[in-house]
Order: sequence, then C-alpha cells, then structure tokens
Amino acid sequence: MKNHFPRGNRLGAFEKNELKRRALEMVLVLFYIEDLKHFVVESIRSTDQIRGLPNCGRLPPGTKNLYKKAWGILVDDSVLSQQESDELKDLVDYRNLTAHQTHALTADVGRYPLLRMIDDASQYEDGALKKVRYFREKLSFEMSRKFVLSISFRGLNFEAAERTYLGELASLERKLRRQIAVARAEIEQANAEILTLRKSGVLAELEPGHPNQTNRSGQLSSKGIHCCRGLFTAGASPFVVAHLMRLSLRAATRQHRSWLAAAKLDSEAES
Repeated sequence: MKNHFPRGNRLGAFEKNELKRRALEMVLVLFYIEDLKHFVVESIRSTDQIRGLPNCGRLPPGTKNLYKKAWGILVDDSVLSQQESDELKDLVDYRNLTAHQTHALTADVGRYPLLRMIDDASQYEDGALKKVRYFREKLSFEMSRKFVLSISFRGLNFEAAERTYLGELASLERKLRRQIAVARAEIEQANAEILTLRKSGVLAELEPGHPNQTNRSGQLSSKGIHCCRGLFTAGASPFVVAHLMRLSLRAATRQHRSWLAAAKLDSEAES
C-alpha cells in the first residue's frame, strides 16, 4: 500500500527538530574527525622526528593511504586494538558520507520513502557523534603515554561553536523525548481504535479506502461520505479516519464536523 501522510507533506515539530539535531551532529562530526586525523598524524610525525627516525619517520610527506597507515601505527604501538582501528576507519567513512552525501543522512525523515531504497548503505547513524567523542578522548589519553602530542589552535577556534552546538543538542534531545512520547501515544491510540473497529466488523462492512468511495476528482463520493460517518459513529477519531480513508487530516476533520452537525440536527428533530 502506498504510504499515506494524513498531515500532508509538511513536517511536524518532531521531524523538524530531528533534522536540526542531525545538522548539528554533522557539523561536530566533521570537525572532530578532521581534528582527530590532524592530531594523530602530526603527533606521530613529531614523535618520529624527536626519535631521529630516518626518511622523515613513518609518515613522510606524500605518504599514500596516510590515515590508514596512521591507524596501523596506533595498532602496532598498542594504542588501539584492531577492532577499534576498524571502527575508526568506519567513522572516517561516515565523515566522508556526511561531507559529500548529506542528503543520504536525511532522506528517511522526508516524504519520499522510495528514495531510501536506492542506497541502503547511505543512512544516518545514530550514535556516531558519541563514538567520535569517545575516540578523541581515548587517543588523547593513550597517545600521551607513548607519543609527543601535537597541539594546534583548531580546538580553540572551534570552542565557542562546540559549546553552542552541544548545548543546542542537549535542548533538542529533551524536546525530542517529549515529542516521541506524544507521537507514540497517538500511534498506540490509533492502533487501538483500528483494532476495535476490526473486531466489531465495521471495517469489513464499510470497506474504508475502497476506490468507489472517491470520484475522479479525488473528492469523496456519497459512499465515501457514508463510510466516514459510519466510522465516526463507531468511535473513530478524525486521525484514524484520515488514515483509513487515505484523506488529509484537514479533510477528515471537516467530515467530522459535518457528522457532528448532522447528528445534532437529528437529535433535535427527535426531541
């Protein structure tokens, strides 16, 4: 069945905040990875220079696969395990994905789900930022035991932005937790209503979403209006009716108001 969004193509507050969260994470991942790569390479080179290794040390200028060799040196010197080195390589790949295919990290939030199937490998990775920060702390501590550490002004130049972004992320996380709880409650309520309608036989009787319930212009036919009113009478909310009838929530709400008005007139007529 084709995906249907009762609220239309406009994103809700939860989705907008999720995109904001990802954008801030992307900026931090980009900086942290580049800063980490520079720190590791320059620390290895400085250490080799002090040790007097020939040929400019293990990472001379122009070295091919520079960072792959750098991670290998860290494994050889027992700073990283091979598994951690592989994880770090994956994070660098994720950084490259962030820089060159940003759209791949946001497609699942949009209204075009078929696009997600084109490249399943290109997806947002929840927790990537946490992993990057872990490796920054680990390497800074472990390399201090065996290497001369390289110092740069990169961190100072980015410090104000980092504090701001981390603060905004914390705020967004709190908002998202609340909004997720609201969204889950709405979905659970809708599922409960649909289950009740199915058990009562209303869905089998009314067949919501049947092609004969809309005319060629896409508007509800008389059968469609009858179906909506039958669902409302059975206790369905406008959100559930919008889902079952493939309507917009606005259209379902209009039908609900019309049904309430008709029910009121019938009640007054009987009295």
